[in-house]
Order: sequence, then C-alpha cells, then structure tokens
Amino acid sequence: MLSSGDLASYCGFPSRRIENASAEQRAVLILVTSVPAAGRDDVVDCGKGNILKSEEVQPKEPCMNYSEFHGHKWAKNLVLAFGYWKRGEVERLWRGEQLAEYDWFPGLRVMSAYWASVEHEMPLRLETLLRGAGHEDWRGDPEVARKSGLYFFRFLDDMDEIAQREEGVAPGLAAIVRGLRAGGVDMPDDWAPRLRALQDESEAAVAAGAFPRGLLDRWLATCMRSVANCNRFLIRGATCAAILVEREGKAALRAAVDATSEDFMWEVSRAFFATALPKAGFEDIGDLMELGLRGMYADQWFHSEPEAQEGEATVRTSVLENCELAGVYAAVEAWEGLPPLSLGYGFCRWCEVHGLATMMITMPPMVSPAYVRERSLGMDGEACRFRLTMAPADDMARILEVQELVFGPST
Repeated sequence: MLSSGDLASYCGFPSRRIENASAEQRAVLILVTSVPAAGRDDVVDCGKGNILKSEEVQPKEPCMNYSEFHGHKWAKNLVLAFGYWKRGEVERLWRGEQLAEYDWFPGLRVMSAYWASVEHEMPLRLETLLRGAGHEDWRGDPEVARKSGLYFFRFLDDMDEIAQREEGVAPGLAAIVRGLRAGGVDMPDDWAPRLRALQDESEAAVAAGAFPRGLLDRWLATCMRSVANCNRFLIRGATCAAILVEREGKAALRAAVDATSEDFMWEVSRAFFATALPKAGFEDIGDLMELGLRGMYADQWFHSEPEAQEGEATVRTSVLENCELAGVYAAVEAWEGLPPLSLGYGFCRWCEVHGLATMMITMPPMVSPAYVRERSLGMDGEACRFRLTMAPADDMARILEVQELVFGPST
C-alpha cells in the first residue's frame, strides 16, 4: 500500500518504479505472480499500469520512460563497440566506420570527446534559460529539484533496462549503471587528463593490435557516465522550461530564449571549441573535421541532402531524424500535462543559433554563410531540417570576428 506521493520499486518489475499520483488517497497494488512452470504469461501493461491477461496483450515496443529512438542511441553504439572488440577489430573500435549511407559508428575516440563537449553544453543551456527567465533562484526551487530528480531517475531506469536487455551481447553494462546510481554522474574535475591518459593507452593498444577488456570497460564507464550527466542537465532544463510555462505562460519561455540567443551562440561555441574539445585532445583542424564528420552519430541519425544551386549560392540541407533533446522535452511535456510541442522553442531556437555560430566558425572566407531552421521535431513534430546557404563573398572579416569572439583577441 502506497501513501499519497509515495514511490516504490518491486523485484517483479525490473527497473520500474510505481508512483501513487494521488495526493489524497492511498494506492493498493495487487501483484499476481506464478512459478515459471505454471505457464502463466500475465503481464503489466506499462502504458496503463494494468495487469492484463495474456490474450489481451498486443505486441508493443519496449516500455521506455524516454523514447529509445530519440534518447538512447548511445546504447546501440556501445553494443556495436562490444562487437568490434569481440571480433578483434581494434582499429574500427577506436576510429569508427561507416555503417550505412546515413549512419556511422563514431569510434570510442570520437564518441567520448563528443559526449564530453555535450557535458559542457547542457549545463550552459540550463543556466542560460534561468538567466533569461530571471529565475536563477530556481537552482534551489523545491519543485524543480523534486521533479527533475524523479525524471532523471526514470532515465537511469531506462539505462538499466537497456543494459539488462543487452547483457547477453554486451556484458557489464548493467554493472556500470549500478555504479552510476551509487556513485553519481558528476563530471570529475580531472576529466581531461583522465581522458588523455585513456587515449594514449588506447593508441598504444591499437598499434599493438590488442585492446584489453579492462581498457574497454573503462571507456564504456566513461561514456555512460557522460551520457547520464548530459541527460541529467538536459532533463533539469526541460523541467525548468515546463514549470516556467506553467507558472508564467509560453510567452515567458519564448522571451527567455530570445533574450539570450545571441549570447548563447557564442558561449556554447567557446564551451566547445575553446574549452571542451581542446581539453579532450581535439585541437587541430584535422581533429575537428573528424569529430564534425562523425561525432553527432553518437546520439543521432542524420544526413545531408544533395547540394543545390540558387543563383551563385550553394544550398545544403541537413536532416536530423532523431533528437535527444526532443525526446526528453516530449516526455516532460507529457508528465507535466502540457500539450505536445509546448516547449520546443525552448531548445530548437538555441540549436539554430548554435548551428549558425558553428558555420560562421568553420566555413572558409570565400563564402558568406546563412543558417536557418526550416522544420524541427520540437516545434513541428517532424524531422529537423536546417538549411545552410553559402554565397560567394570575401568574408575574411567574419573569420576575424569569430576568432575574437570564441578564442579571444589575437596577441
């Protein structure tokens, strides 16, 4: 029996918590179990919380708190990593390979650096929202803390469920999740030297043609901690956006984003290009090109459509089929009772300006780039489409401007 607001976990429901949502009445749970020999296959319908007879159950997708397609591609990549390791394909394990026309296995080197950079981005998104909304005091808001903590535990439940499901092909992932629950997911202060040391050890292992299991396990633990921490801040940001809409209306969310978009585009660029990536060992143009080519495949399926000409300008459209931000925000919308797409502007607009800044940094000076969002999962419920237009120009002034904005004045 659960009192109002109580949470409980039961061994018969692995990686699931049952919550009494009533503020007034106790909930009585009747658990029906049987020994395997009895042949019973009664199940719990995870969409409705009802115990159903087997003949009433229809096949359905695995019951995840967060969309597996949008939010858990990390698992697909780590299972692939196990496969490369088992087959002794250490070069591919470390450096990655193309799997299909629109998909790559990024390799441990790129995946870990990508997730380290996103670990810098997600706290920045949260702090920028609070600053733009004028609610920096919400860092200690009890409702924010309670809800974001609950929603993050649901993400860890997903990680645990996936890890247990894949235990046969990727043994050890479940133990890593248990360690995250017990030891926390904070980014260590010495994350950069740890990562560099792992990189050096891995380069030597690849050169020798033997990648020890212990080394693989350390990479898996590093990547899974990063994934969990990224999502912890992402979930807290989505929770703050939802509470802002509930307390002050959608206009308040839009105003907070608009007030901070230009600052965010350069702050996140500094976090990526001047801080996280150099510390993670991605310093020269070759490193950045490698990460730019494959890094996003750690979390996403995306591709570029064929280039088109519009007069003298070249147009390139990027299509993102999934988005971990959209998956988290959609889940929080549902749990908070908000209409779908209510919170999309709270992250899609910042993705747009982040992309614009990246194009301004990386495009050569013989073109002038423009970058706009055409459609997005968070605002339109459709695959994200970002349009890059490159017009011929002598744009060296842009190069000098972004150099100073991101890396500081030349000395």
